[in-house]
Amino acid sequence: MLKNRDKRKLTEKEEQAMNAEINQTRPCTISESIIQSCKEIKSMREGKTPKRSLEDLFTNIDKWSKEEK
Repeated sequence: MLKNRDKRKLTEKEEQAMNAEINQTRPCTISESIIQSCKEIKSMREGKTPKRSLEDLFTNIDKWSKEEK
């Protein structure tokens, strides 16, 4: 019984470490990201920011991948 509890504590510690790592790599939560995306779309529809196409996205992805190398 004691071994099972020790294993559980070990997994909880590992889980906490993983959560800490995720929080460091992710700048915001998923819900915050979705809210920000919705705000950007609303702004584009209202004409406050220029609309972006799928082609623009692919161009940016190519540009970012070259910058990382």
